[in-house]
Amino acid sequence: MENIINEMAENLKGFQANIEAKLEETKAEIKVVRDEAQKQFDAQAAATKKAAKREVKHLDEVIIEKLDGKLDEMEKSMKSNGKFRLDLRDVKSMTLSASLTGDAQASYALNASVLPSQAINFRDLIPTVRSESGLYVFYKETATTNNIAAQTEGSNKGENNYALSEVKVVNDYIAGFSTFSKQMARSLPFLSTTLPRMLTRDFYKAENAAFFATVSAAATGSTTTAETVDLKQLVDYIGNQKSANFVSSVALVSPAQLGRLLKETITAGYYAGSGSVIVNPNGGMTIWGTPVIAASWVTDDKVLILDNNFVERIEVEGMAIEFSYENASNFQQNMVTARIECYEDINLMQPTSAIYADLGNV
Repeated sequence: MENIINEMAENLKGFQANIEAKLEETKAEIKVVRDEAQKQFDAQAAATKKAAKREVKHLDEVIIEKLDGKLDEMEKSMKSNGKFRLDLRDVKSMTLSASLTGDAQASYALNASVLPSQAINFRDLIPTVRSESGLYVFYKETATTNNIAAQTEGSNKGENNYALSEVKVVNDYIAGFSTFSKQMARSLPFLSTTLPRMLTRDFYKAENAAFFATVSAAATGSTTTAETVDLKQLVDYIGNQKSANFVSSVALVSPAQLGRLLKETITAGYYAGSGSVIVNPNGGMTIWGTPVIAASWVTDDKVLILDNNFVERIEVEGMAIEFSYENASNFQQNMVTARIECYEDINLMQPTSAIYADLGNV
């Protein structure tokens, strides 16, 4: 037993020596790792410190740093010299390019810049009448022979017979719509006021085009003239209108055509009032008392002369703009539909009351 105990003691000594050797080896490895980590940390700290020195600071921050711990010195200097010098050589000026990452703070306009509307609308030049239904009926006098004359003694008086014909005007919707998402409305707050402006602008463009096409196609007033100069042609057309006992309420031309008329007054040496042609200070003109108005929806090189007593806009429902989720899958998709429409029509009661003529330039 004593031999066994001595043998075990020797074995324990060997095991202990082996453990101590392993510990020393592990300590050495830990020291290497620690030294490497310290080296990397020191390098990172040095880089951070260097970057901090390059940081551009506000002037007030630098002044506070410079005065830290120097208040007593400043007080003594102020008492003895009446001044204290603060070294700010390392203060740098800040610029957007050097000090700002990203964009400067933006301010947004309350309204979007949209395309212009047409300066004048057809509906502004003619009267409007109301209709309770979509079918508007009026009665038009047809051509008659006037037999009223001086009576010869003992003879019969002349008898006039008048004929009226029923004319039906079926009104139509002039309409359109636009669909947008709720997200767009939230992201662009001005949309709620801008979209109605754009819809109204484009509605009037469509209405002007439709009214002009209808009236100019139906007009049968006399276009007789032997003149080739635009101004003189217009004088003849207005004369034809007056000869047919209609009033020439307005003469509609394109802006380019009005420009030709104005230049003709210069070329011919006209002065204000000559030949009943008057150039207004605002650039418009009147011929024989008839205002000549430029509208972008009038075909160039044409003139449309109207008698406002014989043309009218029939309105069943006034122009309206409505917003709704109830269109196809709008409710499911968070879409909104804006609709603009007007139930109306244009009515030229007497085709001979309007003159549509080609001025022969184009």
